[in-house]
Amino acid sequence: MLTVNRWKALQNYEMLKARKFVENVYYHELAKALGRFGYGIRNLHRGDFQVEGVSEEICERFSKRHEQIDEGLRELLERKPELAGGNRKDLRERLATVERSRKMRDIPRSQLEELWIAQLSRTESDNLKALGRHAVEEPMAQDEHVANEALSWAEEHLFDRQSVVPEYALWRVALERARGRPITLELLKRLSGERGYIRESTLPFQVTTKAVLAREWEIVATAKAGVSRCKALLKTEPSSSSDLDDEQETALARLGQSRDFITVFRGGAGTGKSFVLRELVSCLQRQGVSVTVLAPQRQQVIDLTRADFPAPTTVADFLIRNELTEHGIVVVDEAGQIGARQMLRLIRFVAARGGRLILSGDTRQHGPVEASDALVALERYANLKPVELERIRRQDPNLARTSKEKEQIAAYRRAVQFAAAGRLHRSFMELERMRAVVSCRMGEQPDDLAKEYLRLVEQGHSTVVVSQTWSEVHRVNERVRAALKEKGVLGAEDRLIDALEKVDLTPAEKRDERAYGPDRVIVFNQRIQKFAPGTIARFVEVLDQGVLAEVQDELVVVQGRNLDRINVCRPLAQPLASGDRLQLKANRKLQSGASATNGELVTVRVVRSDGSIELDDGRILDAGYREFVPGYAVTSYGSQGKTVDYVLFSDSTIKAATNDQQWYVTISRGRRGIRIFTPDKEKLRENVMRSGQRRLALELSAFARRSSRFPWADSLLHRFGQRITSLIHRARCFHQFNHELGYKHGHKTT
Repeated sequence: MLTVNRWKALQNYEMLKARKFVENVYYHELAKALGRFGYGIRNLHRGDFQVEGVSEEICERFSKRHEQIDEGLRELLERKPELAGGNRKDLRERLATVERSRKMRDIPRSQLEELWIAQLSRTESDNLKALGRHAVEEPMAQDEHVANEALSWAEEHLFDRQSVVPEYALWRVALERARGRPITLELLKRLSGERGYIRESTLPFQVTTKAVLAREWEIVATAKAGVSRCKALLKTEPSSSSDLDDEQETALARLGQSRDFITVFRGGAGTGKSFVLRELVSCLQRQGVSVTVLAPQRQQVIDLTRADFPAPTTVADFLIRNELTEHGIVVVDEAGQIGARQMLRLIRFVAARGGRLILSGDTRQHGPVEASDALVALERYANLKPVELERIRRQDPNLARTSKEKEQIAAYRRAVQFAAAGRLHRSFMELERMRAVVSCRMGEQPDDLAKEYLRLVEQGHSTVVVSQTWSEVHRVNERVRAALKEKGVLGAEDRLIDALEKVDLTPAEKRDERAYGPDRVIVFNQRIQKFAPGTIARFVEVLDQGVLAEVQDELVVVQGRNLDRINVCRPLAQPLASGDRLQLKANRKLQSGASATNGELVTVRVVRSDGSIELDDGRILDAGYREFVPGYAVTSYGSQGKTVDYVLFSDSTIKAATNDQQWYVTISRGRRGIRIFTPDKEKLRENVMRSGQRRLALELSAFARRSSRFPWADSLLHRFGQRITSLIHRARCFHQFNHELGYKHGHKTT
């Protein structure tokens, strides 16, 4: 063993990530033990469970942990005020551990039982005693069918968002799904080992599936087949444009010369990619070429429309309509936010029409929510030569009114440039040098940020507040709104509105009864049968073919293939006044004929007596449109694509939510400046160094090394480049892809 004669810090991040796995092993064994004593259990969507028959009111009455920890934290900060600038989450976790140990030592069990009984009425006590029926003998045989169904559900759930997962995550989710049922961890391990997962010898606990790998491989193989197989995009050199500078004109010329089936155009935040794309589309149209312009999200489509792109639409809408002229060219903006499933459908469709693809995006920013960063796979493995813009134009010192402000904007631009180049430490140092990183006590952070927000609003600057987590976003929204209210910026009268907050669920979770609590409703985001988007339904039960819902006294079956057409929401009482800022969370055609777009930031003019909301821009949100949240603060993902004068960043101190992508997106939104509010500078500096890139299945399978072993495969790709569909069918038969998945699973209702 190598001996190092110096102290080293223990990196426990991966251990903490696995903590939920250990917790679920314990919960599963506890649930089985309760079953042997005759108790039933009720699994909850949040990951824990309750004993069947114990009311929510009693559970709340006995749940004092959060109150105790909050009180302990207040006492600790009073005794040691120097800790106020520390990480509150760490302090709370430490207090939870200490208080639990102290409680167990200080109070005998007999006294605890007396305290518990004293908090129950006689009726409640009798009811609880009646819950424990006669002991039930645990079945000797383990149920492999239950274990296989749980593993299949775990696969569908986890691989929807990730292309590579730790194998213990599959066991964790499967145990949670089948909690208390006659299965063991050892059985799950054996069955997962028989499923033919693809894994790397150096990291055997990281796994992917053949289906995920095949999708990524087909995307890359198709792109490689199309390298230098087409004519130049533009027949003639594009003429000079007054809207473009030298770098942009060079990029336009290189795009016009591309002879690839898939052309990648990349550039950092604020480099002016859209100006070049718009000019390219104009040049193509002048030469009589049919051009279709796409973007992943509706808000991005609206931005493209405002930038004078011809008839843009979403990728999803384009794939539904299946309309593309033969040999047409498809231009996709923000292509980095497209997952492998949708990208593969797009590539197959365009190839079948003899068309070509131009993908514009930046893989240094947030990628897709769905599994597999398709644009990353193309850049790394498809042998494409991207056309790139590097000069940042958003942070322009010429916007300054004074020489001091000019220096500040120039320094701000350097910080963004360093982040774009992956030099995160230099980026942080540059912002710290210009005093943009503000240290503040934990309890004072929202107040300090709210004061800065008010100052910028009073000066007439457009501003957005960004944080890593929704919990911090909610906290900042409340404080900023309170500050605006105190200052008289918002209307004096509040109207309480029952808004609907979307619960983020995978398709697998939408087929799980645990996701539909008594306080949740179903909202149709697309037409289902005769019911229009925005219709609210009540959950009834999960069926083999989908979800049964009740709408206006009618029962409606939402088929499994249409589960993306529904959202599960929780009602949220929200005060509104004139001047309030909202972030809309659903695409909808309004009664007036105008549209509401997911992600939009809007300002309330007045809440009408019928519940409709008039906005500053003249649109009226119908009384039935309730999918919105306060819009003063947003997540970094929600801020992507937005440009404002100033960015205010409220650091939540959550390591798992902080990485290089989150940092780069957040700090690059502003034109003039940024202010970062954090209780722990050093911890934030350390967290932004983490990579936000998710692993590709291709990485796990050592795709690049295999490709180099088979040069004859590359020659086949070049020789049969025009016959892409048949080529892919044959290529998937080579080596790892010469057989179908070894199993297929259906969806079983539990």
